[in-house]
Amino acid sequence: MKNVKSLLFSLAFTTLASSTLFAADLTVAPGKAVELSCHRLERLVTLGKVEDSFLSKLSSLQITLLQPTKPTDPSYKVVASQVAGADGSSKQVEMMLDATGKGIAQNVKAGTEAQNAPVWSDKNAADLVENSLHYILESNNADAKPFVSGLTSLKLIQVKNDQGQIMARVVMLSKDSAKKFEVTLKEDGTVDSANLIDNAPEATDSANL
Repeated sequence: MKNVKSLLFSLAFTTLASSTLFAADLTVAPGKAVELSCHRLERLVTLGKVEDSFLSKLSSLQITLLQPTKPTDPSYKVVASQVAGADGSSKQVEMMLDATGKGIAQNVKAGTEAQNAPVWSDKNAADLVENSLHYILESNNADAKPFVSGLTSLKLIQVKNDQGQIMARVVMLSKDSAKKFEVTLKEDGTVDSANLIDNAPEATDSANL
């Protein structure tokens, strides 16, 4: 009986350890998962599963870490939202990603048509967001690192610089930083500046730099 109890305890411990290792070892960083979700969004548009307005009128992305219990379970949920409509609601698509950041399911949520969505002359909104994510993933800027490891959400707004030129600003929040990170891009998608700033209220659309 003693040997049986020891065997059962050993099996239980091994199972628990395996589950813990799965959750810890096979999940890509949130910043990378969000970048992969941009590719997934483009793919869904190409396949005709979501409207192409999700590329031109994308406003924000929010990521939630899930708790998978087996390899086929999603590890992340990323919600892509369009610019809000007249009643304040937004068209959304929820994308479920596995532990490697691969899309495995999606759910489109209804909302009103975007109102006063920014117009971009070169890249679309999704491209601009993706380029800002490339910056934090590939840059040697130490201030950007917490937004790879702990990114929780980002928002795209249109601003103007001192010369009156339209710029794209992507404002990122992270669970690993009390501040926010702003990546400002030209309309062709090239990064103009990147700054860690105090987490004050966000600027409004079409604000000045």
